Amino acid sequence: MARTLFISKGLVFAAFMGSAGMLVGQGTGTIRLLVDAPGVAFVVDGKHRMEQREVTLLEGLHQLSIWAPERVVVDTNVFVIAGRTADLKVELPYSEAFLDFKREYGSFSNRRAWTRAVPAAVTGAGVVWSIASFVKYNRAHQRLEDDRTDYENSVEPAGIAALKEVTIPDHQDELRKARTGLIIASGFTLVSAGVTWYIRGRTARWEAPHFDDPEKVRFDGLSWMPGPNGGSWAAGLTIPLSR
Repeated sequence: MARTLFISKGLVFAAFMGSAGMLVGQGTGTIRLLVDAPGVAFVVDGKHRMEQREVTLLEGLHQLSIWAPERVVVDTNVFVIAGRTADLKVELPYSEAFLDFKREYGSFSNRRAWTRAVPAAVTGAGVVWSIASFVKYNRAHQRLEDDRTDYENSVEPAGIAALKEVTIPDHQDELRKARTGLIIASGFTLVSAGVTWYIRGRTARWEAPHFDDPEKVRFDGLSWMPGPNGGSWAAGLTIPLSR
């Protein structure tokens, strides 16, 4: 019994020393990722998730699953040579889901912009109309004031009669019309401004399209994610894509 136990311990020790020898004998190399996207993360051999752009790996063949926000997950194989640094250039295309989101968000933005622009333009036209009506009213009022001054200072009977019977009544009628036009223009501007404010408030509460990145779900395979409290496991699925 003791002999059997001694042999078993010897086998375990030999296996451990053999594995250690293989690890010591196996060198490491460096891979430098050149990716055209911010926020890049990758998983090495389906186990270790990393975010740095330069990583040291054991010599041999490794699988990298590379992802960035809004981009497609790209799976690629890389062979690491001991003692060497190699550049790995990868292009991550935008995902179809993100492109669909951009089109949907663009359509939403245009619809909201036009919905706000129309009443705003009407309000602007009302402001211009109100200013023009005020200028017209002011001129009509000034003409009537000039008529009254002429009437008080005139000494010619014919001129006084013309002012009293023709000129002043005409200018009074013009002033009434100008006042009515100013009231209508001002009321129109106030109403359109209220409608503009109301529509802007309503459109501000419209729910904008939201982007849920399905490629991130594919990328977040079962991998250890280091954190301030030690780390956590993230479960998901990565779908290999042909290069």
